[in-house]
Amino acid sequence: MPLFECVACLHQKTGKSRPLFCGECGRTDTYSLLSDEGKIVNAVCALDIVADEPSRFESGDSELDTVLLGGFVRPSTITAFGRGGTGKSRSCIRWATHLGPTLLVSLEMPRKLAVHSAKSARANLSQLYVTESESDWQTEAGRVKASCIVFDSLHYSQKQKVLKGTKSPIICHELADWSKSHEGIAFLICHSNKRNEVSGTTAVEHWPDYLFQFKKFGSSEAKLNIPKARYCPTGSCVITI
Repeated sequence: MPLFECVACLHQKTGKSRPLFCGECGRTDTYSLLSDEGKIVNAVCALDIVADEPSRFESGDSELDTVLLGGFVRPSTITAFGRGGTGKSRSCIRWATHLGPTLLVSLEMPRKLAVHSAKSARANLSQLYVTESESDWQTEAGRVKASCIVFDSLHYSQKQKVLKGTKSPIICHELADWSKSHEGIAFLICHSNKRNEVSGTTAVEHWPDYLFQFKKFGSSEAKLNIPKARYCPTGSCVITI
């Protein structure tokens, strides 16, 4: 496991990816990668890196998987946004539980109502774990061995406050760090404003690997627009919510 050291306070931390901010001194982008000999590792030639075609994991919705060229890539992060009632939470929980053990951080609904909604959305309840606390979600994710996180939602969170020195909410950094270090998939649910854009800081649109916009399409369907995707072309599809 790689070892990192904060150049500001010399705090050391192990992980698969470089930590975005130091939990000891609170500064951002201060970690340097150390080798086994304690020396800083510099850039590596691309020819020395094995870059196979990434594996893709099916969401369970064939229409979405077609757009994603076969499914989600691990690790990855997703911002899902839209007006109320467009199916963003229901769909993300259904996809996540199809992918594996899922921790739902339910800040908008109490546990019982969150489970009722997940059941009606055809989620795999045997793979779903629910917490109403955002303070220790990473500990809970480790305890239940989660491979996916659904954080619902940004606008009910205390962690929507931006990290010092950046324009990105704290939760975005936490979800990105978790997904990279656990080869996981993290969904961040957001509201939209009157212009049908992500409500709040625009950094939430630029942060994820995938940006999903939900729009109502009939009584039980939604049109899913994907204006940003790192591992597939942009596109759209219609899904049953």
